Amino acid sequence: MSSNVEPRTFGHGTMEGNKDVDACKAALADAFRCVTENGEVSMGSAAGAEIPSELQELIKQAEASGWHRDVAEEAVRTLARELLGAQGASFD
Repeated sequence: MSSNVEPRTFGHGTMEGNKDVDACKAALADAFRCVTENGEVSMGSAAGAEIPSELQELIKQAEASGWHRDVAEEAVRTLARELLGAQGASFD
């Protein structure tokens, strides 16, 4: 399966805790938007435990840029939750 995610560099996380997730989220926001704008990525899955393969590529690229995987995953989940919230969806 080919990915529609083009290779990018997202900077390196140097902070800890929520600040690190917030910084990673900011670094990934544009690429996340590009990957999800066609509406084919399941935001419900992305916000939960099963991050779709399209977004797994984004996480791998963030790791290659120096972010820890758990931070990148949480940043992607947060972006997905924010997108779902903006669309009026509810999730637990």
